[in-house]
Amino acid sequence: MLLSWPAVLICLGSGILAAYFQVWLFTAVLVAIAVMTGLMRPQTRRQLAAAGGVALAGIMIYVLNVPPFPADLEEQAVVKVIGRVASIPYFNGDKTVFMVETNNRSPYRQRLRVVCLFPVDFHRGDRVYLEGRLKPPRPPGNPGQFDFPRYLITQGVYYNLTVSDSANTHLVEAGRGPLIWMDSLRSQAEDVTRQALPQAEAAILLGMIWGGRADMDDQQYEDFQNTGIVHIFSVGGLHVGFLLLFINMLASLAGLGNRGRFVSGIAALLVYGTMVAWPPPVIRAVLMGVLGLVAYLSGRENGLLNALSIAGIIMLLVNPASLFDLSFQLTMLATGGLVYLFPKLRSLLPGSSWIKDIALLPVCAEIAILPLIAYHFNIFTPCSLLTNIATTYLAGAAVILGFTASILAPFSFALAALFLQPAGMFIDLIVAVVDWIKDLPGAYLYVASPSMVRIGLYYALIALALLSLQMASLRKLFKPALGILLIWLVVLVIPPGFHDRDELEMVFIDVGQGDSIFIKTPGGKTVLVDGGGSQLFDVGRKVVLPYLHHRGIRSLDLVISTHADIDHLQGLVRVVDAMPVRQLGIPAALANDEGYRPLHDLAAEKNIPTLYLEAGQSLRVEEGMQVEILNPPKQAGGDDANEESVVLSISHGSYTALLTGDVSAARLALMGERLDPVTILKIPHHGSKGSLARGFYQKTDPAWAVISVGADNPFGHPHPLVVAALQESGARILRTDLQGAITIFSNGYDYHIQTHILNQP
Repeated sequence: MLLSWPAVLICLGSGILAAYFQVWLFTAVLVAIAVMTGLMRPQTRRQLAAAGGVALAGIMIYVLNVPPFPADLEEQAVVKVIGRVASIPYFNGDKTVFMVETNNRSPYRQRLRVVCLFPVDFHRGDRVYLEGRLKPPRPPGNPGQFDFPRYLITQGVYYNLTVSDSANTHLVEAGRGPLIWMDSLRSQAEDVTRQALPQAEAAILLGMIWGGRADMDDQQYEDFQNTGIVHIFSVGGLHVGFLLLFINMLASLAGLGNRGRFVSGIAALLVYGTMVAWPPPVIRAVLMGVLGLVAYLSGRENGLLNALSIAGIIMLLVNPASLFDLSFQLTMLATGGLVYLFPKLRSLLPGSSWIKDIALLPVCAEIAILPLIAYHFNIFTPCSLLTNIATTYLAGAAVILGFTASILAPFSFALAALFLQPAGMFIDLIVAVVDWIKDLPGAYLYVASPSMVRIGLYYALIALALLSLQMASLRKLFKPALGILLIWLVVLVIPPGFHDRDELEMVFIDVGQGDSIFIKTPGGKTVLVDGGGSQLFDVGRKVVLPYLHHRGIRSLDLVISTHADIDHLQGLVRVVDAMPVRQLGIPAALANDEGYRPLHDLAAEKNIPTLYLEAGQSLRVEEGMQVEILNPPKQAGGDDANEESVVLSISHGSYTALLTGDVSAARLALMGERLDPVTILKIPHHGSKGSLARGFYQKTDPAWAVISVGADNPFGHPHPLVVAALQESGARILRTDLQGAITIFSNGYDYHIQTHILNQP
């Protein structure tokens, strides 16, 4: 054939990428280069034409099958839907989530993500009636935050349907067929596992067998992620490989020949894929497993690499948006590292032993996925090689024992428990290894997300190094390629404070209904003022820390809490608990506030010096930057903690920002008497009516007013009168609910503003 299967996959993916990013000029340049190459080298014309045809097919497949995500998708307060449940409903204690397929003609409503704010007794295949609110998911408000709309697009979903009352759901027709039986088997296996093992062990084992986090503790999951083995909870190649090993063992015990092993292996893969609802990694792994079995039986060499490529091609033809699914990217690259990179590196090392192979396998997988892990998770884990070597085979033993217990669970609790007990022992060993490795110095580092260009450079250098091993004419480029790769890694781990020197950066993080402001000083110091907070979810863990990690922030020089309200303090406590902090500042007037007890306890535990802030103080963050405390006054008092909020005036050259906490209009008026005009004014208390201070706005004459406020908040913030008064003062308004994270850069003479959501301010 004109193109190898890997080349077809690369060309098809390139076409899909071109259509997704709409880089038509870049594509035209590549076409021109290909045409010129064909004119100069006639022997390559057919291959170039074939590559161009496959890439063009990728463009057309994406355009025809993946509608763009419109910015103006309409919402409907009440919509009635009849559809078929297309995924296993999952109840997390607060809500039930599942997918439903409808017969709606609109491509945006053919598949919906349903969120019921109560438990439901639906199963895959059921035909159901639902009535609720139809709304597209909000794009992420901050860099580094999980892009939920993009993730849903890979599953063909553009809308959430939220059902708040159980009276608005009912079963139209119960599902039938093997799906019901398989879901019942899975449910019984899960119940037996939870009964036979302690909660923590059961949660980990169920996550390993069926995928997902189930009831796993957040901190435990984070430990697995930080040590580089979180992939064991993403059902894919690892699980399918161990399942095939398990089936092969059973087939050998039963005396089956090659045909029997092939048939039993295929049947097991189909049953398992159906039981886990066919997530993309399982589809890829099963396709590759089937093709690999065929290649093995036919005795073809290079079967695994071709099988991987064909599996990827089939998945992209069926759903071209799969290319942008993280699990697809990681499983394809990791498996590619194992089936292609491993033999190349193995041939370079002298000698041959199973110990060398065991050590080299995770190295090859890690090399293949390193940039993507850094981009998506902001983690560089030198220890992951050690962790994977120590835990992969323990995980394999636990998965095989878990598979066996799942088969036995419907028939005998005692027999299932007999296999679950040693599985629990292997899980305990995995946890012990993770707990030991995560505390090693330099076990993992948070790194800033590398750009697409840098990621492309990494893989280009890998390709160049491999080509230099195969082609004598390129042999001299091997060492330079490795040298540049080393430089690439050094740049990756450089702390962010070394970048963009001499420029002040102030980021109003989108934390919903709350405040959190990150500041990077011209000299590279890092400051965090407040951390948001909510009674509904962990803002610190879900929003603030992901943003800081996205920036590669590993420590904070100064953390300031303006006051102890939950929407300012809760996330800050989480941040102080998660990363090193050199100094902590709280208002002197609220030092004994009960809400500060967790922060005081953390400061004592971590030996963090605490500054008690009051009006008249100047903070020496660094030379050339002024931070003045304007509130609370020394003789503070009263019952309203908002009035004692820390108010900061931050200056760098001619740029001045005023951060006002949640103080009232009356307190603003008192401070306004001694203030000059400012560049940026953070409006207190999310723009509530209590912050309406026309005279203060006129006195400070801000060029921009920033309102940190939650989308669709129930309080009506910001109040229309506040918005009108700011507009009358001449200030342009920025809102985190509309623009997401708001970033202001200043060199002390000029400034410019970026918003994460590209709504015009």
